[in-house]
Amino acid sequence: MTQSDSDDRVQEDDLMPDDEAALKLDRKLSPSARAILRFIQVSETGGKIEVFSEDADTAHLRKIVKSYRGHLYPLLMKRLRQVLRLGGVEIITQRDIMSLIDKLWADNISTLTKTELPFLEAVLKFPGDSLKSLSERAGFSYPQARRAQKRLSESGALKIGGMLNTDQLGLERILIVLENPSLVLSGPYCQKELFVDGYSPLVLIVAIVPYIKRKDLMDTVRSLRNSTTNASVYSLSTGHPSFSGLYSDPQKGWTLDLLHFRLMLRKGGDPITLADIPVPSTTENTRFTYGDTQVMDALIESLDDTANDIAKKTGLSLSTVFRKRASLLAKGTVISRARVNISQLSDRIVVMCSPEVGGNLTPGWQNLPLTYISRISNLEDNSDEKVLLISALPAGSGTSVLSVLNDETSKVDDYSAWTVAAGMGGVTKVSSMYDRRQNTWAYDVSRHFDAVTYSVLRKEASPYNIPLDLA
Repeated sequence: MTQSDSDDRVQEDDLMPDDEAALKLDRKLSPSARAILRFIQVSETGGKIEVFSEDADTAHLRKIVKSYRGHLYPLLMKRLRQVLRLGGVEIITQRDIMSLIDKLWADNISTLTKTELPFLEAVLKFPGDSLKSLSERAGFSYPQARRAQKRLSESGALKIGGMLNTDQLGLERILIVLENPSLVLSGPYCQKELFVDGYSPLVLIVAIVPYIKRKDLMDTVRSLRNSTTNASVYSLSTGHPSFSGLYSDPQKGWTLDLLHFRLMLRKGGDPITLADIPVPSTTENTRFTYGDTQVMDALIESLDDTANDIAKKTGLSLSTVFRKRASLLAKGTVISRARVNISQLSDRIVVMCSPEVGGNLTPGWQNLPLTYISRISNLEDNSDEKVLLISALPAGSGTSVLSVLNDETSKVDDYSAWTVAAGMGGVTKVSSMYDRRQNTWAYDVSRHFDAVTYSVLRKEASPYNIPLDLA
């Protein structure tokens, strides 16, 4: 896998201390597992590594070494020796080592400092602010904010991306809820799916479609009603994510205080007031060029990319990128959106409730680590307006939080809540969905939507990286 430079060559025997435990461990390692350990140790000690081929695993390891707080190699060796002492181990493979590295790294980057916690809270509220402004909002110095941003970005915990201004572009964000379906809607306009397992499975699908095609989409969903217990279609507001470090400890990581959460729920609150979901523009007076759509895709992926980065990705000239990026951001066609991904916060719960119930949940809900709130309005029943709440929670805590929510909510309330078992998500590329010749969004039910068997799509969904922010 790797080869060190001649000036910094590290002999294989030097990687392990000369003791019996190290020799026993060395005999159990496969050649590729040993190579990974060499890579980690040499990288952490500042040695230069030559790589025969820069594959995905190598790039991933470089990212881990760069963003890991402290030293990973000694911890790896300690953990491997603990496993050997239990006995019965015949061989430790590359896959085993990578799995252990990923676990240790996830725990490490999920433990945030007292500086990183308020920085994340500020950047989620004000993703378009300058670093200087964010440092002032978070209450610490510019250098501290810069260090917090650097580590959070390098570890992948924080990413500043772009979001299409759907109202301006004549697009509408739709939430489709399918109860106990045998078929599930899929396709490029379906951007996110959440799966709730159980006796009567539930699928939540977020789609972004042209507003003028709303009726066509509703007809498509109605055609699925013979294969599902119920199918509902809601307009979905952009909503907003929030972050709280209340239940984070720099030493212990993330641990919810369920008693405190329960007591906060009992405080009650005023009904949640959310702005009406704006009607998207139906006048398509903006004509996008090939370059526009390419730059839009790049900005959605990352707003932190430089013009040089975008030029390399798109093949456009630097001057074209500068001009188009400035125009798209100035017009508000692409909007800043901060996205947080903390590995230890892998559980998800979703709540659909009335604004009155949502207000009662707010005192407790706002203390949960990572949350998203949005408004949904039933497109077939104007009186059916609800609040949609989603939260990312420490692994293994979702069921307990759901139990507390159910205990503290009246059975007569307009309230439903579930733990999310798996999910999947992506982004529809503007360059592939915008028809430049017709100056409109490409939309053809037969081409852009599929009815996929539930079991097939459920197997493709992952219990990790379940979407939280539905915008």
